[in-house]
Amino acid sequence: MIGDCNISWVEEFYANALGCALYDYTSTVRGKTISYAPDVVDAVFGFRHAEYCWASQQRAS
Repeated sequence: MIGDCNISWVEEFYANALGCALYDYTSTVRGKTISYAPDVVDAVFGFRHAEYCWASQQRAS
């Protein structure tokens, strides 16, 4: 899904993410604000919430 990446962009992402407020899930790369909030990551990768997870339902029963 991601393919080749530019390592300097990754380094910039982490450098700008570190030291931010505890619940501030944003970073800046090349002047663009990137959100890595849990709901954004879930939407990008198509993850479902736990109440819809088959494995969670099996453990509960």
